[in-house]
Amino acid sequence: MTAPDAPEAHFGLGDFLAVLGKRKGLIVSIALLFVAVTAAVMISLPTLYSTSAVIMLDQRKNALADAASVLSALPTDQPSVQNQIHVLASRDLALKVVDRLHLETDPEFSGPRAGALSGSSRDAIVSAFISRLNVSLLGVSTSIEVAFASKDPQKAALIANTLVEIYTQDMVATKVAASRQAAQWLTDRMHQLSQQLQQQEGVIELYKAEHDLVESQPGNSLVNQQLMAINTQLVTAQSDLAEKKAAYDQVVALAKTGNTADVTQVVNSKMIGDLRSQEAELVRQEADLASRYGPNHPKMQAIRNQKRDLSAKVQREVDGIAGSMQSELEIAKAHVASINASLAQVGRQARDANMARIKLSSLEANLASTRTMYESFVQRLRAVQGQDDIQIPEAQIISTAPVPTAPSGPHRALFVGASIPAGLLFAILVALLLERFGTPAPLGLRQAVSSPEARYAEPRRPLRPAMAQSDFSSRAASVYPLAPSPAGASRFAPPPPPVTMPPLLAELAASADLRLADWLLDNPASPYGRSLNTLLEGLLPARAERARVVTITAPAAEASKSVAVLSLARIAALRGLRTIILDADLGRLAPASPNGGVGGFMQGVPLNTLLLKDRRSPVFLLSASASLWPQPRTVELINHLKQHCDLILIDAAPPLTAGLWPVLARLSDTVVLYAAAKGPQPVLEAALRALSAMAAPVKGLVLAR
Repeated sequence: MTAPDAPEAHFGLGDFLAVLGKRKGLIVSIALLFVAVTAAVMISLPTLYSTSAVIMLDQRKNALADAASVLSALPTDQPSVQNQIHVLASRDLALKVVDRLHLETDPEFSGPRAGALSGSSRDAIVSAFISRLNVSLLGVSTSIEVAFASKDPQKAALIANTLVEIYTQDMVATKVAASRQAAQWLTDRMHQLSQQLQQQEGVIELYKAEHDLVESQPGNSLVNQQLMAINTQLVTAQSDLAEKKAAYDQVVALAKTGNTADVTQVVNSKMIGDLRSQEAELVRQEADLASRYGPNHPKMQAIRNQKRDLSAKVQREVDGIAGSMQSELEIAKAHVASINASLAQVGRQARDANMARIKLSSLEANLASTRTMYESFVQRLRAVQGQDDIQIPEAQIISTAPVPTAPSGPHRALFVGASIPAGLLFAILVALLLERFGTPAPLGLRQAVSSPEARYAEPRRPLRPAMAQSDFSSRAASVYPLAPSPAGASRFAPPPPPVTMPPLLAELAASADLRLADWLLDNPASPYGRSLNTLLEGLLPARAERARVVTITAPAAEASKSVAVLSLARIAALRGLRTIILDADLGRLAPASPNGGVGGFMQGVPLNTLLLKDRRSPVFLLSASASLWPQPRTVELINHLKQHCDLILIDAAPPLTAGLWPVLARLSDTVVLYAAAKGPQPVLEAALRALSAMAAPVKGLVLAR
């Protein structure tokens, strides 16, 4: 069965004002105590004077110094400025100020006991120092404000100015230390490079000696020069050989053809020239004699013999020249061959030297690199060694801290004034917490809380209605009219005797929201759930041998009673009890219908088709309209349900409004009266008298708050 939705219970303004009214004394006391404590604390705090110095991270650079600066310029971006703020607020810088100003002997920082300090005491002094220090960035600039607070105004200014002074001095000291460290490193490195240069030069000279790599001048070895000279000789020798071979071949060819006359053109020989001249003279003489004597003249014969002798001489001279030329040709060939052999040998030496020079080039390149590095280190060292005297800080003090003339704190009036509303809020919070978790305040008219889970306070006291009969007598008579007075009875008859109140079984939250029963399933261990478990234990005996019929009614119509019945049924189901609810009141749990519920059972409809299943638990529900209860089958229905259930809960109407109660009083094992804490007492007493008259087994009261 799905329970119909109801408006969500909430903690309203009226409920809040009711809590304030009930606990106003507690609230006022707590608020006054809060203000008093605040005032005492403010009075006990010492008066402090605060002043501040301002430094600016200077972006200007010294051109002379930056040329050989070891440290790069301090950047002024936001993270770098924040880093400098952390440096200014660091413990190391604070410790330097403490040591310089001897603050370890100042009672403001070291306490009443001053003197030799241990490590933990120094840490405590530094912590006290830092607690008075405030370093912050001024807007979006690169200026940093260093503020310090002290009991003594002059001491505050002195400490602030000393702090920024030490900060700038540390900047210079850091740069000087970095320069000296760099110079030492450069010196060590330069010595290493010097030794490395000597080793590399020795290796190169030894390598040259081993491979006979001698140079007449840088880059030109003797082997290369010798190779060039032999190449020149070879070219000359080959040219001479070609000329001699050409002349020899021509002489041989002319000699074979008999053209010895042309040999003179090839070979410039004076003897052959003379012989040719003599031969020409003989030819002339022969021509002259031939014209005078004829061919057979002895003179002609003598001339011809002379011509033959001259030709033989020429031939012999030509042959001699040819032989001489052949010898010269062979000599030229031998010379060329010798030069070629020398060239081949020098070429092999050159190739070997070139191969050796490859490694030599590598050694010389390493030597040149080492020498360049060495010279660079020497120049860098000379530049760094001149920087110690010209280091300047990169932060400039643009405003020193003045001596304050007025205290900066604490703001006693402001804190005491703020403690008034704060104390009231704290007191109200305490009151609400006590209302929720603590002992309830004395009952007024009606107690309400903000949410279902805030209403679940367990019962703490018996019901003591505080209502005067004079307040509610007229209202009770109009809302819940009692039986009319006998005819003729005096209207001034004495009031009925007082009713003895039954015992208080439980105190429950008065909520008409059915979602409270859903919340209960999710929070069964809540105070509300524990109260329902206590109520259930009081209604059921330790060993129940049969099903129990428990009727829950109220003096007047009360929607929250149905929520309590459903919650109690779900608690019983969680404990393993087979439970059914008969809705005989408002019909919120099981809406009535003409052929449904008990009416349908009276008309013969099977009971299993009339039961409704609770949507969140094994509980069954059955509509029981008040008009159907007097039927004869009512007893049969109850007996049938007892055979299948462990607990039968009847959500009954008020005992003063219907005639069903004689039947309910007879069928119920237990009757519980659900009474509102602020309900009219006459109505409650009338309901108790009615139940007593019907001999209903009233177990006790459940107080709804």
